[in-house]
Amino acid sequence: LWSHPHTNRFQEHPNTPVYSNNRLLCTSSYGKGTEMLELTNGGRNVSKVWGMPEMSHKTGHVMKSGDYAYGSGERMNWYCVDWQTGETMYTDRTLGAGTIIAADGLLYCYSEKGEMALVKPNPEKFEIISKFSITLGTEQHWAHPVIYKGVLYVRHGDTLMAYKIK
Repeated sequence: LWSHPHTNRFQEHPNTPVYSNNRLLCTSSYGKGTEMLELTNGGRNVSKVWGMPEMSHKTGHVMKSGDYAYGSGERMNWYCVDWQTGETMYTDRTLGAGTIIAADGLLYCYSEKGEMALVKPNPEKFEIISKFSITLGTEQHWAHPVIYKGVLYVRHGDTLMAYKIK
């Protein structure tokens, strides 16, 4: 149907694009950053709407909530951008860069420093409701958490932890 070059220095693209209303948010690292693409003509054509090279992600992913995208970047740590315009609403270094998932209208942010934070989506500020440290396991805190049937699963190296969240 179509193709769009999203090249970076090492040709690595570990992040899944986020789709909503004929728009596709693509994030990458190694010199590429984030691009918003728009699909037209029944998905047969694509064009770049906006791009932000400074929003560079290796493995953090992005979540959409309302009219905003939330995620983590190597340099900015956590951010919020306007889905339509790409305007940066805020950047925040409180938690440290990491991965993100969403459930029940909330964001679960797992930092590379080993902190799990429950965050309220808010375009005005990075609003942490609560957080705790992941103390078991070894090596890097890079795994993406998973939520299934009211349980938050967090892997850290050779250890899998389960937290009841409902």
